Amino acid sequence: MNLEELKSAWQAYDLKLQTSQLLTEKLVVGIIRERSRSRVAQIRRENRFFFFLLVFELVILGAVFTGNPFDFTYTMQFAPFAFLAIGILMALWTVYKSQMILETDMNSTTLGAFLKKVIREYEKNKKFEGWFGIIMLVSGCFTVLSFLPKKLEKMSLQAALIDTAIPVGICLLIYFLAFKLGAFKNPKSAGFKEDLQELEALSAELEQLN
Repeated sequence: MNLEELKSAWQAYDLKLQTSQLLTEKLVVGIIRERSRSRVAQIRRENRFFFFLLVFELVILGAVFTGNPFDFTYTMQFAPFAFLAIGILMALWTVYKSQMILETDMNSTTLGAFLKKVIREYEKNKKFEGWFGIIMLVSGCFTVLSFLPKKLEKMSLQAALIDTAIPVGICLLIYFLAFKLGAFKNPKSAGFKEDLQELEALSAELEQLN
């Protein structure tokens, strides 16, 4: 085999290798894209479910405010339910924002740009999620305190305070553990981060090969 034939064979092999790499890249990107698309569809379904659930909870709270089923005698006894209503409204806003984040058509942009945008928007909501957790904590503690006047009608001050302090302590412990375990953090961006990391790792690997 002369030099020209060797060079021609090498060029053909190099072209075949590049084509194979390109096909592999397209295949992997396609898999990641479909996985992200499936994730988007699942989050949208969850958002619709939570939207109707939160609206139902608001209706229940409306019944509490208008019907007074617990026979509250002081306006302040309704305070925890007011905080709960604020928390539910915040949750509704979060669900709405989540739906808006996912409105971008994946076919109208690159997969990397889509993933970065989704992650960036979810990261913006972190502070909002923290406030939601605090409001839920206040609501939970105030709910226990709202029954203190009723207890004072049947118990001594000391007994009523002790009977109230125990569930308040339990409530604080539960919320403390919830904060520590990340219960008030939105986990939806984690999957998109994994997809982006895989996509970037693939791009870096292909750059090294080239």
